[in-house]
Amino acid sequence: MVAAVGLGAVSPAGSALRSSLGLSAGELAWATSSITAVSAVLGIPAGWWIRRFGAHRALSWGLFVMSVATATSATAGSWGLLLVSRVAEGVGYLLVFVAGPVVLTRMTQGGIRSAALALWGTCVPMGLAIAAAMGGVLASQWTWNRWLALTALGPLIMAGVLTTVLPRLPRTPVQYPHRAVGTWNGPLRLGAAYGSLSLVGVGVVMVLPLFLTERREVTPTVAGTVVALVCLGSAVGGLAASWLLRRGWGLSSLVPLGVLMPGACLPAFSAEFPLAVSGAAATLVLLVDGLLISAVFAAVPAAVSRAEHVDVANGILNQLGSVGMLLGPPVFGLAIAAAGWGAVAAVTFVFGGLGTVLLLTGARTSATGTADDVSRSLDARDGVDVGEGSEPLRKAPDVSKPNRNRI
Repeated sequence: MVAAVGLGAVSPAGSALRSSLGLSAGELAWATSSITAVSAVLGIPAGWWIRRFGAHRALSWGLFVMSVATATSATAGSWGLLLVSRVAEGVGYLLVFVAGPVVLTRMTQGGIRSAALALWGTCVPMGLAIAAAMGGVLASQWTWNRWLALTALGPLIMAGVLTTVLPRLPRTPVQYPHRAVGTWNGPLRLGAAYGSLSLVGVGVVMVLPLFLTERREVTPTVAGTVVALVCLGSAVGGLAASWLLRRGWGLSSLVPLGVLMPGACLPAFSAEFPLAVSGAAATLVLLVDGLLISAVFAAVPAAVSRAEHVDVANGILNQLGSVGMLLGPPVFGLAIAAAGWGAVAAVTFVFGGLGTVLLLTGARTSATGTADDVSRSLDARDGVDVGEGSEPLRKAPDVSKPNRNRI
């Protein structure tokens, strides 16, 4: 979550940055989106590298790199230094968001594993919400340098904490390249699902303020409040996914909720409904979107054919998800320019539907019989002996009743 705060740290200070450094709107946009651009280019290579370097080390080092790069951003006196430091911060961000789910996967089992990974899916919306809220409050009281310096403290503290308390996990054995046909089908489906759903979520959030101010003619303050509440819907959806998966719900039971998104876009982007109704509808869109994105992360362990592929699978997710985040605003913008605000529902139907179908097919990978083998391999490498009768990825264990069959 502290890494995601860095992702959204520049936006609240955008006006002050432009005034102080003399930035154009395009230069500010590059500084804002450079972190996502790094993930869109290097996600898969990062997964391969983390597989060799070790996920726990990559997680701690990623946070440390983010802290140093953010501190450098706070001292930037030119656009060039700001951009370079944000790119470096993007490298640290990528390490955190590829290694983090891998560490969770290897430290947990069964329903707890699915719930933990679903909870990880809430990190970005929660971090962005914190950045928007804190940045909005402090922007009028602090300089942008002090604000960015503050956001550098969180990753530094967490890097120290994780280095101290995180157990030493064994590195993934580097064996011969596994090139069997279909090896990466599951992760690629889930990555494409994540990209499609991210495109919808980011696109809706980016065009909503324009709709509220231009079509509904509300003040920027009201628009900002509505958008902040809508963004929280994504985090609530992720929390709901974690809660449901922890209680034994299957991923296939959550996926059909995707049909609600395009329908909810109709009142969300119509001036004929009261503002409260439109805001609630937009929140529903983001809630379902966040729920499905969390389900994507929870589906990863069951979608890989070998335990050592989890690192690369998370790299695939981050790369394709970042591509979706970058494409969301221009895709929605072009559709609205061509067909009006009603096109929001159509774009959501296309990409939300695509993401839902891909998630469903990716989640069904466990039906091939490999999910239990992968889970057993992960648990065995972490020193956990999984009994013959257990089903680690399919049913959430009752934490109030210890499993007496596990040694």
